[in-house]
Amino acid sequence: MTGIGPVEPHEPAADSHPRTPHPADIVGTDSPRMHDRWTALLPRRRRLLIAAIVAAAAVAGMLLLSRPERSTPAPLDPWPAQVTHLTYEGAHDETFRFTVHVDHGGPVTISHIRPGDPRLTLSATPGPPFRATAGSRRTLTVRIAVRDCPALPRALDMTYLDLTLTNRRARELHSFIFVDRYPHDLLTLLRARCAKPRAELTQR
Repeated sequence: MTGIGPVEPHEPAADSHPRTPHPADIVGTDSPRMHDRWTALLPRRRRLLIAAIVAAAAVAGMLLLSRPERSTPAPLDPWPAQVTHLTYEGAHDETFRFTVHVDHGGPVTISHIRPGDPRLTLSATPGPPFRATAGSRRTLTVRIAVRDCPALPRALDMTYLDLTLTNRRARELHSFIFVDRYPHDLLTLLRARCAKPRAELTQR
């Protein structure tokens, strides 16, 4: 007689050769940590290493301190013609007196002074070039003579002086135009020096 007994659970036989762990299964490492490496060093070697680190830090600090700082560029001076003023003070015979004044900024050098007309000649004291600085006044004396009386126009239209002004920003030729006293004094000089046209000379 045959029959079926109770079903028994199947238990696989134990593996007599266990699986070698795959390298990917390994977590961590057994290499010595930094602290362990440091404590493993001989005291003398630790002192030498500390001294080398301190020396390297000192050298790096000196290099940083010795590096030149980036200097902020100085602001540009104003245009010389904007800050230079020429004031008429009066005349005596052929001599005309002026005052040169610079408002602010760096010094301004006056390198050329010319009359307003090529038929006139001019000499100045102090002779150019000379320098005018901000906050101070320079006295300028100008002596004017007539080069060619017959060539003078009947109407006076030369009541200005041309000055070449230079500072750290630019070099400019600027005409200083005068009214009232300087034209009157110049007209008086021309009438006195030029006998023939003196009655015809007028101020434009």
